Amino acid sequence: MSTPYALRWPLWLAAAVVAAGYGVFLILTAGHLPSGADLTGRFFLQPAVKALPALLLALAACGHVITRERRLLVAALVFSAGGDFLLAIPWWQPGGVPSFVFGLGSFLVAHLCFLAALVPLARRTSGRMIVAAVLVAVCVGLLVWFWPSLVVQGMTVPVTIYMAVLVAMVCAALFADLPTPWTAAGALCFAVSDGMIGISRFVLGDERLAVPIWWAYAASLLLITAGLLARRE
Repeated sequence: MSTPYALRWPLWLAAAVVAAGYGVFLILTAGHLPSGADLTGRFFLQPAVKALPALLLALAACGHVITRERRLLVAALVFSAGGDFLLAIPWWQPGGVPSFVFGLGSFLVAHLCFLAALVPLARRTSGRMIVAAVLVAVCVGLLVWFWPSLVVQGMTVPVTIYMAVLVAMVCAALFADLPTPWTAAGALCFAVSDGMIGISRFVLGDERLAVPIWWAYAASLLLITAGLLARRE
């Protein structure tokens, strides 16, 4: 499937509008609920609506002119949509395994696809190496902070692997030789979003951070996609 070149940015804009609308919905919903209440399960189609921005971005990416990047970017966005859907149905536990684990796995594949798309673009940049070093230090600190809860929940291995892949993806985005800094900024937003998810699940144990998590995550997908599509003809 190939999206006509002229539709790339209208689809990107549609994704931004849907993401912003969902973010406003979360703000309004949180305002009427006790602090930390779960914001999922508020209407029947919520998982699909949550996944829609990533799917629209995947359609936009189908118009990318660089074949290798197009395939990987579309796959990354589709798996991101799958992760969104799974994380929006926390009551679903097939075989006793929570949907969070499946959502984590879907986003892990998405990060691997982003990583594969970005690694060939990497160029050593001294200024961004400092940012990458700070990122690694912060992620190690978060992992240490989460560790007691990870042990209790039996999540030490999957979360450690996930964080390692996330750091690799963000570093690849930081070093990517692209016309704009948007993809690097988007990857950092993804790290911020995932960091807040970890704090929410393994430290706070509630959904107090659900609203900023969504806005950081939505910004990450929009910026990563825009950076790979912009001025790459």
